[in-house]
Amino acid sequence: MAEFSSPDEPSSVDDSSSPFEDAWERFQALDSLQLAGDGSELEWTRGRAQLLIFLVRLEDKNALEYAARVGERIANIPGVEIIPEAHLHITVKVAGFQVIKRTQDDDILRQDVPRVGTSARALVTDQPAFESRLGPANGFASLVFLEVWDGGRLGQLNDRLCKAMPQLASSEIDGAGFLPHLSIARFTSNESLDQLKATLAELRSEGPGPAFQIRRVDFTKAWLGEEMSGFETLASYPLPAS
Repeated sequence: MAEFSSPDEPSSVDDSSSPFEDAWERFQALDSLQLAGDGSELEWTRGRAQLLIFLVRLEDKNALEYAARVGERIANIPGVEIIPEAHLHITVKVAGFQVIKRTQDDDILRQDVPRVGTSARALVTDQPAFESRLGPANGFASLVFLEVWDGGRLGQLNDRLCKAMPQLASSEIDGAGFLPHLSIARFTSNESLDQLKATLAELRSEGPGPAFQIRRVDFTKAWLGEEMSGFETLASYPLPAS
């Protein structure tokens, strides 16, 4: 098995370039946030509740501790709600919604879900395990996130799934719009937007977090509601050692 750098060693993975910087500039220019439960989430789900996602669970001890430390720095800012550790993940591809009757393009019939999981296996598992690093804090209009630096590997998996499985949901965050990230907080008010921007800028100046290895991708289901459930594993795809 290949050796990977420890959290204190410089990583060979460095994606600290334009897409993340562009996201940071957009966040700094915001004068309001997208708030959890403000109705936009309901519009996206259109009354559906069972979301299917290909994802990487964050399980590395050093990476989890780093995410927790960043969360502690923003947890007391009014209007910031920290995402529980059990929900921390890196999205590879949103597959769609499991339903019993299709009414939308991104619906997947319940009886077809196992087939989706089987079809994805060969697309994922012919790729070896690889190194990633948690980058600095950043923000979208709806989330605080940690950048994920991986040399483009998760983007390649996203692209493979999109092209080989056109029946899956398609969105602007796929393909060229894919930006690997770990969401750590969402927003409940705009009360302290200036304070949030300043704190995240301070965190960014401290540099990236630890390196860790991505060894597995999971196909999961989550129940959406006032509080999203944990992720139920429908299929798991171990990546071969590089």
